[in-house]
Amino acid sequence: MGIRIITDSTSYLPPDKIEEFGIQVVPLEITLGGISFREGDMSNQEYYSRLKSTNDFPTTSQPPVGDFVEAFKKYGPQETYICLVISELLSGTFHSAETAASLLPDYDITVMDSRSTSMGLGFQVLKAAEMARQGFNRDEIIPELVKIRTAIKLNFIVDNLEYLVRGGRLGRASGMLGNLLQVKPILGVIDGRIEPLDKVRSKSRAVKHIVQALQNQVENGSVSAVAVIHADHESEALELKQQVEQFFMGPILFSEVGPTLGSHVGPGALGLIYY
Repeated sequence: MGIRIITDSTSYLPPDKIEEFGIQVVPLEITLGGISFREGDMSNQEYYSRLKSTNDFPTTSQPPVGDFVEAFKKYGPQETYICLVISELLSGTFHSAETAASLLPDYDITVMDSRSTSMGLGFQVLKAAEMARQGFNRDEIIPELVKIRTAIKLNFIVDNLEYLVRGGRLGRASGMLGNLLQVKPILGVIDGRIEPLDKVRSKSRAVKHIVQALQNQVENGSVSAVAVIHADHESEALELKQQVEQFFMGPILFSEVGPTLGSHVGPGALGLIYY
């Protein structure tokens, strides 16, 4: 008997962490060019290559209820389950997980809305897994997750406004003008929604902006964990990681976002997530 941690694929946890803690990941679904697949079935490299070569805009959808039922039933009713998922305001995944839990009345399942995505969700999952391994019970773990949830900072830079335009999050005229002027929006997750935080001319300035924001927090002694995220731009992300290593002494997680988030922010997106 123990505590099992379930999450969805938008946590984009490094594979070694998933394996280390035995985290169960339920994938979201993507459709592009008439082809539907679960996140993780296609490599990120292949997906971004297809995305860049088509005018079709992908659609994403929450996991079927049955996939969560299967994840819960894998270990049986004798276990306690904490299921952390992408913000309810970004996806119907929370509803799918709650519905699955309602179909298993003999199971002890807690479904939590992370109010975030990517490593904003991933950090909560890792904390839950670490505390579960250390022997803490559910009632001790959940308050810690709530603390992290309210403290998460997520800053990412969009490299090309085309994907925000195609996804309906930005007008075409604004997108064209922004690209011509080399405007790089800095986006974040505020109260569970992706929101614009700032606009900066040139990607180098945008990177400097988000690095400085993190450094200010580190110098205040208030940063516990940091992750570098990217969408199909590993080289720039490694450079960003090296910049952060100059002033943050703790481990820095490195994560590539997959099709669900990457479809909206587009290849070349880059970011920092920390709490």
